[in-house]
Amino acid sequence: MRHGEHTTITIERGDAARINRAKKICWFVTLWVAGVGGTMLLTLPFKLLIRFGAGMH
Repeated sequence: MRHGEHTTITIERGDAARINRAKKICWFVTLWVAGVGGTMLLTLPFKLLIRFGAGMH
C-alpha cells in the first residue's frame, strides 16, 4: 500500500462521518420543529376556548 492510498481512505471515512453527523443533526432539527409545531396546533383550540370563554363574562 502506498502512502497516497492510505490518505485517500482516511479522507473518505472522515467525509462519510461528517455527512452522517450532518444527517443526524438534520433529522433532529426536523423532528424538533415538527414536535413544536404539532404541540402549538394541539394547544390552539384550547387557547381559543379560553379566549372566547373569558370574553363571555
